Amino acid sequence: MFWDVIDQKIRRAFSNAAIQYDILSDLHKEIGRDLIKKMLKVEGICPHILDVGMGTGWLTQKIAFYFPESKVIGLDFASGMVDVAKKNVAEVRIIQADAGHLPFADQSFDMIVSNLAYQWVAPLPTALEEGARCLKSPGRIFFSVFGHETFRELFESLNEAALSEQKPLRRLLTRAEWEGALKDGGFSGVEVKEERIKVHFPTVRDLLYWIKNIGANALAHDVVVGKEWLERAEEYYNQHYKDRFGIYATFEVLWVEGQK
Repeated sequence: MFWDVIDQKIRRAFSNAAIQYDILSDLHKEIGRDLIKKMLKVEGICPHILDVGMGTGWLTQKIAFYFPESKVIGLDFASGMVDVAKKNVAEVRIIQADAGHLPFADQSFDMIVSNLAYQWVAPLPTALEEGARCLKSPGRIFFSVFGHETFRELFESLNEAALSEQKPLRRLLTRAEWEGALKDGGFSGVEVKEERIKVHFPTVRDLLYWIKNIGANALAHDVVVGKEWLERAEEYYNQHYKDRFGIYATFEVLWVEGQK
């Protein structure tokens, strides 16, 4: 549903969301902090680090702080995010570019990092191959992504409320699919761990509003969720996934590591 196609529509959505992104991204920041902890386990100095899909630069700035001897570069494809990041992060180089077309020479980086960005990238195989190309040997990649079980309640509600002629909604990649994708992309020593988080929202509309305001609401071109479909889905959601705190949504976080 949300992650089928990365095109100009999604690029505009992320750009327009840049100002609100930091306010609505507490979950992203918590995941980013855990990602840095994993990075810090790497022994030795990493002279060159690339942050792919940096957003407004929050994680990029933290990386620069915890790796003061490293040259850190932040990269994002959305001009709105890049504009905000340049204001937020003065001590690192900020570049607007696509993860599938990295503007760097072969073996430019000792480490590539990404926080909740690669699930937006299409085609993913090309992006992972580009990451492997730009990574030194030996080099490490660390990233987090939302997994297949993310928003499972919403997907179930929409599918249950769909009419027979409406197409089923696609989901994010599974843990096994990510493992295979990295191996196919040229990485070895791949390790993927999963964690599930339960997050409450006052209503289904608040959940959808949150999704929209982080710029992640673009649908596949051949799927249109109309008002009637959404109302049926909301009724199903309230019947099955609501408690005294409101409706709840599952976030599956996958922690991915690999090396070249």
